[in-house]
Amino acid sequence: MSIRTLKTDVLIVGAGPAGLTAGLYVARAGKKAVVLEGRSPSRLGIPYTIENYPGVPSVSSLDLLGAFRKQALSFGAEVVAGDAIAFMLDGAPKYVTTKDAMIEAGAVILATGKPVPKARMIPGEDRLVGQGVSYCATCDGPLFRGRTVAAVGSGPEALEDVHALLEMGCRVVWVPGKAGEAADGPEARALEGKGADIRRGAKVKEIRGDNVVESVVVEGPSGLETVPVPAVFVFREVPAGPLFEKAGLAIDHKQCLAVDRFQRTNLAGVFAAGDITCGGLQVVAAAGEGCVAALQALAYLRK
Repeated sequence: MSIRTLKTDVLIVGAGPAGLTAGLYVARAGKKAVVLEGRSPSRLGIPYTIENYPGVPSVSSLDLLGAFRKQALSFGAEVVAGDAIAFMLDGAPKYVTTKDAMIEAGAVILATGKPVPKARMIPGEDRLVGQGVSYCATCDGPLFRGRTVAAVGSGPEALEDVHALLEMGCRVVWVPGKAGEAADGPEARALEGKGADIRRGAKVKEIRGDNVVESVVVEGPSGLETVPVPAVFVFREVPAGPLFEKAGLAIDHKQCLAVDRFQRTNLAGVFAAGDITCGGLQVVAAAGEGCVAALQALAYLRK
């Protein structure tokens, strides 16, 4: 898969109320705004009724999110699908990588939504991100050609990426973690014929290694087993916290980004808005923070 390169004035990571508001303000100011929309939906993407958004007595969350999106697009903001899997933010320009794109930006606004708690990560995952823990098979799979790697996760994406790893010449121990999904279908059984070791009914309990991944601890029907591997490919929601830490951003113990009253992070030209800052955790607060972040990003570009 070839990696395309995109350039923008401001990259907004996240397409919820904070990200779309930021995109609206940046685009309306005549700057190029790219909004990166990940696979994890905004909280507004879960249907419910909102009764406390100012000026709107009652509205469906889906309708409100759609209105945010339509208005941002009407001013020229571009929404691009993809999960951010790497950040290079301490410098100018700044770079954010997805599975199929390298995005160059003058400023970055992080609006990725409520942080993923460490309790939902595999023990050792956050510590070894980039040191054998990967969220992109096509990006990092070639580094481990001829070696046995672990794959964690279920669903169509996991099936596709396990297939990609096999095609790259990796031997794969796949731990789906859930039954009755892609790992149980005919396509998965075809991958077993190609050498995939599918551990149905098992769970990865820990990723081990001092400075790089060395093994995974798998709990299956027969008990615990330590499987030596140099890499673990995790196919599910990408936890931004470890990626932010690796990029040099200041975060707290809840994986929330630290910002000042102008939505500035500790890195120049990098701003954050919405639930990732663990502020008001309200739609109106997220939209307001997105506005402030956009205005500050525009001011930064003028320097």
